[in-house]
Amino acid sequence: MRSIVLSFLLLSTRGAVAAAAVWCVCRALRRAHAPSRLLCWLWLAVGVRFVLPWGIPLRLPRPQSAPLAAAADTVQELGALPLPDLAPAAPAAAVALPWYARLSPWHALAAVWLAGVLVLALRGLAGYWRLRRSVALACKAPDGCYGGACVAAPFTLGILRPRIYLPDSLQGAARQAVLLHEQTHIRRGDPLTKPLFYAAVCLHWFNPLAWLAFRGFERDMEAACDEAAVQGRPLPERSAYCETLLQFAVQGQRVPGSLTFGQGSVKGRIVHLLHYRRLGAGALAVCIAVVGLCFAACMVRPELSAQPETMTAAPESPATAETAQPAETPAPAVQPSALPTLSDAANSPRFLCPVDYKYISRFRSDEDGHRGDDLCADEGTEIRAAADGVVLAAQEHYSWGNFVEIDHGTDADGLRWVTLYAHMKSCAVQVGQTVTAGQVIGYLGHTGNTTGNACHFEMQVNGVLTEPRYFTAYTGSDAAELTQEKADEILAEAVRRAASDQTTAVDGAAALSGVDLFTLPVAPPPQVSGYAPENGHSGIDFAAEEGAEVYAVAGGIVTAADYDVEKGNYVVLDHGGGLETEYQHMKSLLVSAGQSVVQGQVLGYVGSTGNSTGPHLHFEARQDGAPADLTGTALLAE
Repeated sequence: MRSIVLSFLLLSTRGAVAAAAVWCVCRALRRAHAPSRLLCWLWLAVGVRFVLPWGIPLRLPRPQSAPLAAAADTVQELGALPLPDLAPAAPAAAVALPWYARLSPWHALAAVWLAGVLVLALRGLAGYWRLRRSVALACKAPDGCYGGACVAAPFTLGILRPRIYLPDSLQGAARQAVLLHEQTHIRRGDPLTKPLFYAAVCLHWFNPLAWLAFRGFERDMEAACDEAAVQGRPLPERSAYCETLLQFAVQGQRVPGSLTFGQGSVKGRIVHLLHYRRLGAGALAVCIAVVGLCFAACMVRPELSAQPETMTAAPESPATAETAQPAETPAPAVQPSALPTLSDAANSPRFLCPVDYKYISRFRSDEDGHRGDDLCADEGTEIRAAADGVVLAAQEHYSWGNFVEIDHGTDADGLRWVTLYAHMKSCAVQVGQTVTAGQVIGYLGHTGNTTGNACHFEMQVNGVLTEPRYFTAYTGSDAAELTQEKADEILAEAVRRAASDQTTAVDGAAALSGVDLFTLPVAPPPQVSGYAPENGHSGIDFAAEEGAEVYAVAGGIVTAADYDVEKGNYVVLDHGGGLETEYQHMKSLLVSAGQSVVQGQVLGYVGSTGNSTGPHLHFEARQDGAPADLTGTALLAE
């Protein structure tokens, strides 16, 4: 939904730019006394620009700066209509989220937009039908118009078969001039183009420049019909026409849902008619050329040129360049025989690059908080496993979108390697599935918190987040040399993290003086997401059906049983010795603060309250206020 909303906002922005430009051009052309019918064509081009994302392709050179190129590609991708999912259907995710769990602020924005469209559309239809019923008794006159006591002002009503309605009091030369005005409306197709333009404006009701374009179209449409009515007429007849225009304007007979003769700025229309004159052939040709160029400019849709080969690959020899042919889906590179080895950086293998990318928008940096690399490519591009491993997670996340996490086991130094692939269009693997290097695990998309098509690629060593460019077979300069100094730095942090986790586990075990073993807080489910406090997840998420019982993992005292906007309904137990456990996102609670509980006692029921994307239990353990990983001590019974 985020991508659809951003795509529509980009479409509205393009239409707004076209409206502002055409408004300036029309002001200049009016000073040059250009025919108003030419200006109407410009406003129609703006209306089309507000509706259609396509246009005349205009190839622009790709910016040399990688951030600018990334931003330009994002804008280009958002400008395209969302395509149907052509990728193979993925197996069912580990946790099937209900529809309400998938709602986001983007859905709220879409709902507000739809409400505005419906209100304006219903308002326009109601006005049309009221007017149609009010003139149901009008009778046809000899000149083909309809009149009677129910017709108070001249107007044209109808879309496919429009009719002209004139008051019976309007006679003589004035009637003929007004009749010519309304006939010009019908001949030019205004009864159809005006409702279509209004429909386009309803879609962009939040954009003030869309309403500016609609008012400009109405003004020039009436001016074009006025010009046709007085063309070739002497000054006295023009004056009589203007008097008629002023008469119905003073009466205030503006008829909603129709093309009313006296609508618009009467002063501006009268001044325009009194000073109107036909242009010479040369001046008219210049005006037509200007309008034609502006019309074409409104229809242009900029596109970036393809990325030069020199940006992503080493220079080729002339012979190679002549025979090389671009492949739509290049074959994956050869899988390295082993995981990277930090103790021997010079001979360390590299992971397989998971995506045949066009460019990498940015590397991870501590300053911007970006945790990995964004490998940008077309939607639906295959995403492959970087190495052999077992799927830890394959599900939807509010920020990562559809993502897959793979455990690649331990290397020669005893370090555990894990990779994560986010923002997928769909996943092609399941939790617990064994995958091989190069196997397709999903398809590139823009789900979750992202602005364009990309695969967010993360890598961890013993839970330490590291930059993939040191360990992945990227192309050309996108890869970074792994020096022994850099490898030693990563190795030291990984060893420190492992020692810290082990100490925390020992402290947790020491606190359980009277407990041999924790029981599971819910009936045995698959583990959805593991313990990773360095990534902001200091607990374990257990998948379970809504309403499933939540059990105390050990005896203790309830220190909190309350509701929090992030945690939802939650319970905190004090087990003594500085050890606490917490249970979040519950549907309802069965205990209260101060109550004593025993191991296995039901504390409440699984739900999806607070900041949650679906029914599950978030379970945390803390030793002296610091996160404790109970899974690493084998204390958590399975």
